[in-house]
Amino acid sequence: MNAAIVHRGPDDAGVHLAPGLALAMRRLAIIDLSTGHQPMMTSDGVTIVFNGEIYNFQSLRVELKSRGYVFRTRSDTEVILNLYHAEGVAAFARLHGMFAIAIHDPRSNELILARDQVGIKPLYIAEHDGEFLFASEIKAILAALPGRPAIDPQAVWDYLSLRFMAPDRTIWAGIGKLGPGQMLRRNLGDGRQTIETYWRADLTPGALEPGRDYAREFADQFIAAVDSHIIAADVPVGAFLSGGLDSGAIVAAASQLGHRDFHTFSISGDGAGGDDELPLARAVAERFGTTHHEIRMARADYFDALDDVVRAFDEPYGDATGAALYLLSCKASEHVKVAMSGEGADELLLGYTRATDLATLAKVERRYGHVPRSLLGLAARFVSPDRASILRAMAKGGPGAYRRGMAAHIGWTISDAEKAAFWRGPPMVPSFDLVQGWYSLADTVNPLAQSQQADFGTWLVEDLLMKADKMAMAASLETRVPFLHLPLVEWCQKTPIEARIGAQGQFRTKAVLRDFVATRLPDAVLNAPKRGFPLPIFPWFAERLRDAGGYVPVSREFHNWISLDGLQPIVARACANERRALEQLWGIAMFDRWCAAYAD
Repeated sequence: MNAAIVHRGPDDAGVHLAPGLALAMRRLAIIDLSTGHQPMMTSDGVTIVFNGEIYNFQSLRVELKSRGYVFRTRSDTEVILNLYHAEGVAAFARLHGMFAIAIHDPRSNELILARDQVGIKPLYIAEHDGEFLFASEIKAILAALPGRPAIDPQAVWDYLSLRFMAPDRTIWAGIGKLGPGQMLRRNLGDGRQTIETYWRADLTPGALEPGRDYAREFADQFIAAVDSHIIAADVPVGAFLSGGLDSGAIVAAASQLGHRDFHTFSISGDGAGGDDELPLARAVAERFGTTHHEIRMARADYFDALDDVVRAFDEPYGDATGAALYLLSCKASEHVKVAMSGEGADELLLGYTRATDLATLAKVERRYGHVPRSLLGLAARFVSPDRASILRAMAKGGPGAYRRGMAAHIGWTISDAEKAAFWRGPPMVPSFDLVQGWYSLADTVNPLAQSQQADFGTWLVEDLLMKADKMAMAASLETRVPFLHLPLVEWCQKTPIEARIGAQGQFRTKAVLRDFVATRLPDAVLNAPKRGFPLPIFPWFAERLRDAGGYVPVSREFHNWISLDGLQPIVARACANERRALEQLWGIAMFDRWCAAYAD
């Protein structure tokens, strides 16, 4: 198992054996390079292995010393171990960082696992023939099994719409994962176990407090977050730098804090055209005097990297930017061991919201706000299924449930009806029902906050953070995400909608972040429209399809799930360069590549 994830920790390895238990770890040395070896053990046998970083470990260390604990290392691992020794599982909620933790406690004869509050670090679990297995990547669990598990049909069905794995499952039947802010306690004597949630995001907006300076508060919180992510390292730290506000804000804060010899990394592709952000990234790098590195990727470079990407993910993954992040991480790892990234800003501060969204919600309120809910439910019987879903949702939750009714926050790649045309697997629960359920995660009737909560607990964790972890770790690079520093997240959770999108009539996405960068970033960056990833991936894909005369599957397993004849309408539209069809077919093609690597 340990050998399967050597890329996650090429610097060191360790094993702990006890009756009925074995722990192993690979270490990428970031803090306390000389004495931070794991597993680590207390004098009475409590043992820990840990992947991640704890940013408040120094203050916790001072507190624990005052309580009589003696430290033999300078590592954050020993701080976690002693904090758990002192406070038990209550310790996890006090950690500010990213982590997957395993603790063997012989005092209670337990194995305890914990995942960080936001879900930055993955932690997979499985049980086979009475043996309990866990790991940071699925490939380590697969290495311990006598054969491949069965593929979960519902996971495949949902993946085709989401382009990532649903939060409650993996592609393999019998292999699961701890969710963000969850811990597992397993009795090593009788095998009984529980999974508990020790922290839960709640993006219900607070009330606007007149006179309160939200912009200043955000600036203080954000600068502290960036500082903590740089100083908690005994190795060089850099940053991924696009031409956008999020990564630019990180570099601006690092410069303001006085950090020097700072490396930044940017990527673009041949033919990016108006989406090329290298000039904007270069302008930020020049303003703050970073040592800047650029990658200009050719089409062949991108497609040559895809097999490495598939093997790194372990599961089907349909976000087309994965290969670019992998190549960028490989470049960064030549110069630094840690790179900061801007994930989480959009999900925390409603960065995906558009002015048209507000106009639509206002229109819905005007049209349906006065209609009795019982009549909305009755009307749902006489309209199309899509419209009926919206009316039923509003019958239960009022006009504010409009977005829930249409599962509006997710950009559908393939609807349930479209999948039915080529699906060869058994009948499945509609993916639409899954996504609708995500809207109940928020304790609010505010439709924008409902969408935000759905994004934060699903798309952010299972797509963006999973990509950030696995693509960087495949290159033995650690990615850090200052926007998801726990104190900043908890501050943002309590802010009013106005701090996220501006006062009424003054719409601005990520309002407090825009206030922060207004005097720090170049005007060209401030005034640039929001762009997608700066690579012409789908035009490249269309060219390859036309060169091949259509889509040619590469795996045998693919045909057990998807009818190539039923897929032809999508293939034809993709060959004609229709963007939506290209996105649809891309997710299917990545499933095909995954089948070839893992299931054939």
